[in-house]
Amino acid sequence: MTPSLYRRLLGPAFDHLPPQVLALHDLTAASVWAGRADVERGRSWPSRAAALLFSLPPDGPDQPLSVTFEPVDGKEVWTRTYSGKVFRSVQSQRGGRLCEQIGPVRLLFTLDATPDGVAMRLEGMRVLGVPLPRWLHPRVRSFDCERDGRYRFEVEAHLPLFGLLVRYSGWLERAPQLTA
Repeated sequence: MTPSLYRRLLGPAFDHLPPQVLALHDLTAASVWAGRADVERGRSWPSRAAALLFSLPPDGPDQPLSVTFEPVDGKEVWTRTYSGKVFRSVQSQRGGRLCEQIGPVRLLFTLDATPDGVAMRLEGMRVLGVPLPRWLHPRVRSFDCERDGRYRFEVEAHLPLFGLLVRYSGWLERAPQLTA
């Protein structure tokens, strides 16, 4: 069996992650997690246009959230549903980095694992296959951790010159598996 994407990327550090972070990222079969999230979108017109273009989560506090994680040919398809609105991405490995495809945008991250969780650092970005210079990259802060026995996430992205693109945080728990 092929090791999960995050296990491959993080190597031995993967085994030292908090239990809920490890459980979510150790994908060997499709799984569904559910929880709640607070989402704040930027107010500038470029932020609103980018959020619409990339189907980013809708603005609003305490939204129901479900995420389906599907490993497919060494990649992971993440389908997030915030208050009925779908936000989908495909994650894969590029060298030793995490590549996330969101519509026409490809983001390249370095993962930093500690016993507290996983942080993602944006290293590269392409739009429609064209690399963007670093000064045009959004500032992205992303951290997964465990608190109170739950998987927690915090993601924030700011556009150069235009401010907040999106900020979302919340928690997830593994949804019960349905059996036939």
